[in-house]
Amino acid sequence: MRLAVVAALALSTAVFAQDSKVAVKADVILCHLKDGTVEPGLEAMQAKLAQGKKYGSLKRISTQKLQLQAAATPVALPNGKSADVSLINVEKDVAMIKVKVAQGEATLKLGREGSLYQQAGEWQGGDLWLVLSQPK
Repeated sequence: MRLAVVAALALSTAVFAQDSKVAVKADVILCHLKDGTVEPGLEAMQAKLAQGKKYGSLKRISTQKLQLQAAATPVALPNGKSADVSLINVEKDVAMIKVKVAQGEATLKLGREGSLYQQAGEWQGGDLWLVLSQPK
């Protein structure tokens, strides 16, 4: 009897993980090293990325809202490629998200606050970044 209860709980947890969905805002940002304009709202990103590269220009190329789930959701990039974003699981209000781009893949944690930054290739002499955050 106990084994049946444990098996039922394990099965219901697996089904819950497959049925989970998380709303995410996905921004595609073009960053250049040369000095230029930083769009309003991207100053925090500029400061965060300055730990690696000091970008002087940041421009939002696109924004879309996604409903992430286990199946990958593609995010089109202006360089003709795409980033595949999928939900691995949700635990204690923290979503574990997998982002796959041409250069490789990363597993990132997204909570209710903050943003995730994933470099997504080059375009027009700059770097493309995929920024994932909770929609407001």
